Amino acid sequence: LFQILSSPLSRREHGYDAVVLLALLVNYRKYESVNPYIVKLSIVDDEATLNGMGLVITQALSEYNRQYKDKEEEHQSGFFSALTNMVGSMFIADADEKISVQTNEAILLALYEAVHLNRNFITVLAQSHPEMGLMTTPASPIPATPVTPLGTTPPSSDVISSAELPLDADVQTSNLLITFLKYSSIVMQDTKDEHRLHSGKLCLIILTCIAEDQYANAFLHDDNMNFRVNLHRMPMRHRKKAADKNLPCRPLVCAVLDLMVEFIVTHMMKEFPMDLYVRCIQIVHKLLCYQKKCRVRLHYTWRELWSALINLLKFLMSNETVLLAKHNIFTLALMVVNLFNMFITYGDTFLPTPSSYDELYYEIIRMHQNFDNLYSMVLRLSTNAGQWKEPASKVTHALVNIRAIINHFNPKIESYAAVNHISQLSEDQVLEVVRSNYDTLTLKLQDGLDQYERYSEQHKEAAFFKELVRSISINVRKNLAFNTLSQELLLKEFSTIS
Repeated sequence: LFQILSSPLSRREHGYDAVVLLALLVNYRKYESVNPYIVKLSIVDDEATLNGMGLVITQALSEYNRQYKDKEEEHQSGFFSALTNMVGSMFIADADEKISVQTNEAILLALYEAVHLNRNFITVLAQSHPEMGLMTTPASPIPATPVTPLGTTPPSSDVISSAELPLDADVQTSNLLITFLKYSSIVMQDTKDEHRLHSGKLCLIILTCIAEDQYANAFLHDDNMNFRVNLHRMPMRHRKKAADKNLPCRPLVCAVLDLMVEFIVTHMMKEFPMDLYVRCIQIVHKLLCYQKKCRVRLHYTWRELWSALINLLKFLMSNETVLLAKHNIFTLALMVVNLFNMFITYGDTFLPTPSSYDELYYEIIRMHQNFDNLYSMVLRLSTNAGQWKEPASKVTHALVNIRAIINHFNPKIESYAAVNHISQLSEDQVLEVVRSNYDTLTLKLQDGLDQYERYSEQHKEAAFFKELVRSISINVRKNLAFNTLSQELLLKEFSTIS
């Protein structure tokens, strides 16, 4: 299989099947016995093989993204009639003609195993190549290449053959990670049916592995590797569709954070995907831990994240009874509050400017009603002797610094308004009060904010992967077209495997 992946000719013919087969073999009884494929995959360090595998995954995901984009454009222009046929029937129009896409879990599983098992594969994620499936000239001239992508070595010409990737001056440079982020932004939009929920979960598990990896974090946060990443955003009534042309070139971690913010904002619904929210917040936390540890000052619009998190808390409170019937919402509330604690305690080590630290305080004060309500709610439940006593009291303790900030600054702001006879203070005036009253604020030092439990598949995720592999193998079996498999040729070609 590795030999097929390392040769451009055989890869073009059989690469996709080889990658899917490899993913299935790696998962064969992996919890019951020592699986030799796991061992083999984890030690591969041959560049041609790893790049070959990366290319196959990139092409499969790119093809999916491209078809989705075409479908979306067709849908918008009112020609939503033809069902496109790709690897079986990929697009299905349901009653309200929503663009629905059959997800490709087999390729995602292969990407997961490569990222999870093989440290060398992490470098493949950042390999630059022209964006696949976008070989048409854009209408308006956009700067095509990222700003000085240092540290990205394009795969050598024998790894990518020109037939696979036509080069075009107008094509944006991309890499596997960008393609995967775009794919995730499509899949994670709709988590209502089981397949898409599984795909969304798998995307978040892959991102969790990436967010924990030191090397991956180094290129995610690299200021010399800036890209425009055009994520799919769910159409929502209360926001305008963002224009793609104004996308800034930024380090890739910004796109990961954008994807997390997008998920947080768009999934507050009755069928609350609690598990996905927990993973989402964990990914943000892991990225912040890296930034704090390495003192990376990321120029990101943190305000969007803060407001998304506050709205999430608001949602948890207003749907308390419905949600508590199914979930322990306090674990999620605690994680969100601790993200704020991370910013309050260590923000000066990773926020881009002193004024962004002021903005954090402004946001907490501006939205103080939500934190007050959360405190009342957890206090109520932690004083009762019910099942939520312990998890609710943890949130009570975690809120200590946020409440200290609110209780310290609010009276100061009110007296400033009274002295100057202003009924409504502007943002600048509030920030002025905040800046001049830092020195009298007392905060408690909280332990363990920058610690996290590393991802482990064995016990926690075993049931999920068993079920996933079962559904993938059924699907693969269903879609195998035996008449196209030129097995004799392949056997002849690889009759002497070195």
